[in-house]
Amino acid sequence: MSLTTGQIIGGHYQVIERLGGGGFGETYLSKDLHLPDRPKRVIKRLSPRIQEASVLQISRRLFETEAQVLYRLGTHPQIPQLFAHFEELAEFYLVQEYIDGKDLGHELLRGKIWEQFTIANLLQSLLTVLDFVHQNNVIHRDIKPENIIRRRDGQLFLIDFGVVKEIATSSTIVIDQPISSSNYTVGIGTPGYMPSEQAHGEPKFASDIYAIGMLGIQALTGISPSHLGKDDNLEILWRQQAPKVYPEFADILSQMVKFDFRQRYATASAAYRAIKEFCDRYPISNVNHSLPTVQISNGGNSVNLTNQRSTHLKNPQERSLTSILNESSNPIPVTAKLRDASSKFQEPEPPQSASKQYFQPWHLGLGLVTISAIAITSAYLFVNPNLSPNRQENSPELNLNPSSTSRFDISFVKELLNNPESNDPIYGVAVSPTNKLLAVASSNQSIELWNFESDNSLRILKGHKGRVYDVYFSPDGTKLVSGSDNGEIIIWDVASGKIIHSLIGQQERIYTTIFSPDGQLVVSCSSDRKIRIWDVKSGKQIKTLQEKSWVYDASFDPDGKTLVSGSRSGAIRLWSVETGKPIKTIVEKGTPVRSIVYSNDGKLIASAMEDNTVRLWDGKTGQFVEVLTGHTNEVHTVAFSEDSSLLASGSADKTIRVWDVKTKRLLQVLSDHELGVASVDFSKDGKFLISGSFDGKVKVWRVTDNR
Repeated sequence: MSLTTGQIIGGHYQVIERLGGGGFGETYLSKDLHLPDRPKRVIKRLSPRIQEASVLQISRRLFETEAQVLYRLGTHPQIPQLFAHFEELAEFYLVQEYIDGKDLGHELLRGKIWEQFTIANLLQSLLTVLDFVHQNNVIHRDIKPENIIRRRDGQLFLIDFGVVKEIATSSTIVIDQPISSSNYTVGIGTPGYMPSEQAHGEPKFASDIYAIGMLGIQALTGISPSHLGKDDNLEILWRQQAPKVYPEFADILSQMVKFDFRQRYATASAAYRAIKEFCDRYPISNVNHSLPTVQISNGGNSVNLTNQRSTHLKNPQERSLTSILNESSNPIPVTAKLRDASSKFQEPEPPQSASKQYFQPWHLGLGLVTISAIAITSAYLFVNPNLSPNRQENSPELNLNPSSTSRFDISFVKELLNNPESNDPIYGVAVSPTNKLLAVASSNQSIELWNFESDNSLRILKGHKGRVYDVYFSPDGTKLVSGSDNGEIIIWDVASGKIIHSLIGQQERIYTTIFSPDGQLVVSCSSDRKIRIWDVKSGKQIKTLQEKSWVYDASFDPDGKTLVSGSRSGAIRLWSVETGKPIKTIVEKGTPVRSIVYSNDGKLIASAMEDNTVRLWDGKTGQFVEVLTGHTNEVHTVAFSEDSSLLASGSADKTIRVWDVKTKRLLQVLSDHELGVASVDFSKDGKFLISGSFDGKVKVWRVTDNR
């Protein structure tokens, strides 16, 4: 009998509604009455099919053992946390974290074809989780779209591990033998995503890799795995359904779904590396980011394909920034970008046979009619030239270039490099409110001030004893604040270059230093898990805001009353500047937030994420608005233009992406830097975009408004 709405189980979990059910049990949404905010929880009820005492005893032992496994797996940020487990009336219950989102079944629709680098992004995310699962000696055994949830903020979660189903199917256990994987393993899984060895009750780690490979093939072809044929060797026939996929990526997917598990990738990390190496071969600047709609002829939906790639650094020495920050006695700052190799490519031509297979006899007749219509129309217009459409604005054309229809055009202007031989990494850039000065922070423990109009280096500010990670002008342009990796914060007089205050009290590396909108306060963010608020006039610390992990960045809202912060744990919080207390937690835990900034009108908050995305949040309510995808490595810096119409993001993939804030669409990709982009800033008049890079170069880009 199913649980009813309002029913209390486990003493304090009240059922809200039934979410679903199957042969192994049922799932319910509930709330925890013991906690003040009554958070939502997912309750899984597992009912053994046989109620004999001996079977129940084995089920109980199995339930306890597997619950401990789920507790351990729930420590991963992309696996729901297990809060409790208990037995009630010979039935077993698991209480898990509620993930507010939709499963991938809502995205992997029949006839919907994904762009291949979007699929690479998806597979890399899933393989990362799977690697953790396998390291814990667990085989999922039921990876399918319905068991992958995309939370509202874009994060993917892997749910419903097959070990749970063993409890409900324990009638297959050999009762007179001790519990072991060989005794109680059954054919758990879903046809199409389940390989042969798993169907025969002998799952391997490679069985999960097969399932993820089938997800990729489904996304590439728009065809459900159960509808794909097999050849004489029992290999999946799918390539002819995806004629434009790059051969390298097709080879990876084919190896993931080999019939013989010994021929698949041995580990999830091996499959991940193969996809990473494929993505590394194709620089993002050479990929068409605005592909046309593809209509599937079998009644499927037509979809717009956009490029969303996810890749990582290719060489061992070019590791993620996170690992370097965690281990280094000479640490790289959060804004530092890492090296990766680039190579040019030309998109392969589809095979001739692939185009012929779609040709039908009626196409010839349609072509002749079309050509005749064009010829008649051309002749008529030649005789009546005044009828030709001369006004371009009334004759829109198909244009696949994302920037050509924009009101903005962004072009490279110049490069600032004072010492070509040093190439000291640039960590921060800032344009003064007057648009006359440019401050550049670098690894050589100094700040260089440039005359932005004449391109002359005016002076070098020396005083830091560590790498300078951030610089920021006061609203009136008379002061500059900077922070370095040895915990120093310095407020400078811009005109004289002299130190006004050295702020004392910070012990660990400083990631961010900013002025309040009225110029009376300075806020610093540090790896000691604290946000400090300082009085500019006295140089004294006023308040300390305590976080749970390293604080990477913070930003004031336009009136200076609210502060938003982003941290290594993924937490995004709104703070009251007056009280120093949190107002709202937008995200408690998730992907690390490398940079965060309010738009100048206060309507949006943009966060640069380590999962290669930029996420937008409502500036007033903190509600999630949009996720911007396309970067192929960690995004480390974001900046709004003064009128809040443009958003620039810089990434370890060596590119800057410029977005239209109103439409949330990509306008242009700037890819002239040789290494990762560390910092971006717009001039206050909106005419220029400045970028600083780990390659030691500062580049200036002109922003032309075509209105």
